[in-house]
Amino acid sequence: MTRLLHEVVGYERVLVVLESGASGTAVIERARELAEREGAAITVVGIARQARTSRGRCGYSAADYNQAITETVAEDLDRARARLGGAGEHATFELLVDTGDDVLARWSALTAFDVVLLPARRRRMRTPRHPAAAALLASGADVRIIDAQGRRLPTA
Repeated sequence: MTRLLHEVVGYERVLVVLESGASGTAVIERARELAEREGAAITVVGIARQARTSRGRCGYSAADYNQAITETVAEDLDRARARLGGAGEHATFELLVDTGDDVLARWSALTAFDVVLLPARRRRMRTPRHPAAAALLASGADVRIIDAQGRRLPTA
């Protein structure tokens, strides 16, 4: 916990990628600590991944599914605001609609974050990573992948 704080001292703008699960909760906790101890400006982003609707196919439209995903991510952002406590009063919360074209990396590059905190994703038979890490590294930000115990993991 303290180790992570010392590694990111001096960063002013911190992007937190919100996801459900234990590592997503750990990322919010790290962001709260940074805001309280270091005075970092926190932006929490939730990503609503959208299904594409194909024309000419039988079946239901993806519109209802996409609306439900967007509402769920908005609720997750509200819970993150509550978890941040007093630090959440000055944080910024964004909901990005992702249609599959690296919207997070492009948006992050435009807003010039110093550091990005990503929750680790454990995949069977592989080390924990995050699919957005490579694109975010290319944007120039210092990318940190955080596991469920709040430890920093390698990005490569």
